[in-house]
Amino acid sequence: MIIAAGVLQMRYTGLFDILGNPWFATPHLLVIVGVTCAVIGFLGCCGSIRENYCLTVSFAVLLSGLLLLEFFGIILVYSFHEQLQRNFETQLQQGLERYNRSTGVQMTWDETQQQFQCCGVYNSTDWKVIPDSCCIHLHNGCAKMPQPLLHDDGCVNAVQDWLTTNVAIVGGISALVAGLQIIGVCFACCLSKSILKDFHDYYY
Repeated sequence: MIIAAGVLQMRYTGLFDILGNPWFATPHLLVIVGVTCAVIGFLGCCGSIRENYCLTVSFAVLLSGLLLLEFFGIILVYSFHEQLQRNFETQLQQGLERYNRSTGVQMTWDETQQQFQCCGVYNSTDWKVIPDSCCIHLHNGCAKMPQPLLHDDGCVNAVQDWLTTNVAIVGGISALVAGLQIIGVCFACCLSKSILKDFHDYYY
């Protein structure tokens, strides 16, 4: 999920900034995950360089715990995907209500609707005053024309379609990351076993 959010944020800059709750924005989430991974990585590097048994075992345990959390996270996302979708829709609607209150939110909505070729949360009727960014052929005042040509899909459906189309890419990146983590756990276990053996050989 984190990888999917990260890819979305890179491909469609600012998408998560229009959500009603700022904690749904990926920078917060990625910072937390990044700090956690940095701490675990630091333990692994120190443990391998210093050949410290405690640090190496701590690295293996924490990395294994992270893998388990990722595994349970996948199960939870699969189990509660409908509820997550409803929460996303609710947050998107709250973000839409902030359109005229913040220039930044306004610019982000306009950019998102143009990039995803969508309009509103579900369709153009979500807007009290339809912005020009809903127009298929964007120009100043196009939404105020008598019969404007607007994008039919809402942004919720557009994001879901994007995720469905790119699920193989997201799954492939996730599998690669998980594979590297498993290799890291195996390496740490082998190293800690070697350190312990050398310790016993030296003293006994």
